Amino acid sequence: MRRPRLLLAILFLLASTFPPQNLAQSCGKERWSVKTGSDGGAGQVGLANPQPAAISDLIAITPPNPLPKNTRFDPTENTVFVVNATLTDYKVESDSDYHLVIMDDQGNTMIAEIPSPSCVDSSSPFAAQIANARSQFDAAFTATPSFQTANVPVQITGVGFFDFFHNQHGVAPNVIELHPVLDIQFSPAPSPNEFALSTSTPAMHLHPNSSASTVVTASPSSGTTTPDVRFNVIGTPPGVTSQITPTGNGKAKVTFSAHGNAPSGTFPVAVTGTTKGRVRSQTVNLNVASAAENENEPRRWENQVISANSEQEVINEANRLGEKGWELVSVVRVTVSPGWKAFFKRESKD
Repeated sequence: MRRPRLLLAILFLLASTFPPQNLAQSCGKERWSVKTGSDGGAGQVGLANPQPAAISDLIAITPPNPLPKNTRFDPTENTVFVVNATLTDYKVESDSDYHLVIMDDQGNTMIAEIPSPSCVDSSSPFAAQIANARSQFDAAFTATPSFQTANVPVQITGVGFFDFFHNQHGVAPNVIELHPVLDIQFSPAPSPNEFALSTSTPAMHLHPNSSASTVVTASPSSGTTTPDVRFNVIGTPPGVTSQITPTGNGKAKVTFSAHGNAPSGTFPVAVTGTTKGRVRSQTVNLNVASAAENENEPRRWENQVISANSEQEVINEANRLGEKGWELVSVVRVTVSPGWKAFFKRESKD
């Protein structure tokens, strides 16, 4: 009887000394030295010079091809980025990383990961910050092997990293990540760079070989300093061009020109403003007439916006409205619930 009792005593001692999660813990393999800062180039990462960035900017970076195994892709993987976004959901991965999905106001997503401190070599220049970020997260949430919803604003500081694609939840188009996360702030106080964006008109009418303009304004949300915003236009249809002319004090004139080959119809176009990691946008509906239409008798359109909880619900609504003559113009994923908005149009019979 002594041997079974001795075995039980040893198992009890191990269980009390090493918690179950540590006994079962495993660490990653693919590009692991780069992920955790134990590679030879980790000392070149600009820890003292973090750069504000927007998710839309990061997911537009061209990734390396092929991915280097144990070296860094300069300059992205030598840069520390600070991103303001919404933490949508999270889980703990089989390699012990916390997998965080973050999303911007336009519905762009990317992944940020916090390694387990026990999987980080003590020689890593990131070790202390990774341990602190893990503690920050644990103080707010409890990660499990299943995704849980958060939907809270965050400011994440992390090192740029390109991963292999394997259908990760929330993956960016170029598979860029913030890995490792070095700091995470939940519901951060409004930044002095915070701003609101507005346009002078929500809809514009264009005829072939004509132009029309709107004024876009960036207004500070706090303080009195006008933000230095970079404006952009996304989603113009073929045959329509845009020109942005800054006029000072956070304003710019945006001119849309329709050429002879521009298709007719209503097209939602996004006017965006970006500054120091903050991105805001407004939608302008371009109503483009066909060349055969008389300017004095323009085609009239009805517009409708529906909200949906899933892609399938958008499809169901598109089928239902299609039977009534409505055309689907665009679908946008948003940060609030319900998470999808779909824009429809049909020619007015009045």
